Amino acid sequence: MRLYPLAIIPLVLSLGAIVVSGINPGPQSYLTLGVAGATFLVSAAILFAYSRKSTEAKQIPLENFSVWADVGEPASELRRLSRGETFAAAQIAATDLDSLAANAELLQARTYMLVGKVGFESVTEEKMHRRVEALVNDINHISKSISTSKELTKEVIPQIEQCAAQAERIANKFFELEEGKPETIYIYLEPLRRAAEKLSRDLRLAATNISKYLLWEEKAPGQVETPAPLAASGVEAPPQPPPAPTEPESKTSTTEMLPQPELPSEQPTENK
Repeated sequence: MRLYPLAIIPLVLSLGAIVVSGINPGPQSYLTLGVAGATFLVSAAILFAYSRKSTEAKQIPLENFSVWADVGEPASELRRLSRGETFAAAQIAATDLDSLAANAELLQARTYMLVGKVGFESVTEEKMHRRVEALVNDINHISKSISTSKELTKEVIPQIEQCAAQAERIANKFFELEEGKPETIYIYLEPLRRAAEKLSRDLRLAATNISKYLLWEEKAPGQVETPAPLAASGVEAPPQPPPAPTEPESKTSTTEMLPQPELPSEQPTENK
């Protein structure tokens, strides 16, 4: 317990005034004792009120998700990668999944605080903390498998989607537990429901972005082969220019045919 000097000084001075008034009584000693006693009681009451533990600290704390990892759009950094960067892609996916696992752990810790509390018997009966704990373990398992294999595979996508479905079921169950409960119960369950919904959305986004990246990687060989027919058509194009030179040849042939009629015209002049 920490005591501040400014709060102790009035208490000490009032206590000193009471002692001095008692030792040296005077015509106004009763007035001095009354004022000093009142000051002493007020100072003691203030110290007692601020030094003791708050009653709210003994209650279930409201869910504070200020340490919630803001992943943004999970696995969105995969769009900036080039083809063949499998190790970097695995690192990005594993890192974002680790952040989502940390958020799930926070949700599990907040849910576990409700276990055994008065008014939250349904949370204990439904074993909500166990459900969230299973979700945490599944996300961590996927993240570790990606880190170990150092590459992304198609098998990861249905696993992440399954985790997203788990988080969605947890959110729906929290919503069911809120119905018909007092306002105080709703205050504690509603943040947990919203957190589970957000976790489900983030997991689905991660699965979608990883799926798009893998499809893009698979199309890479096909996109390399597609220019081949274009090159082939480019090879067929050169045979077309040869007809172009033939056109001038036809023109020269016509020009050559034109002077031939002039020769016979010159011969009669010579006979003349």
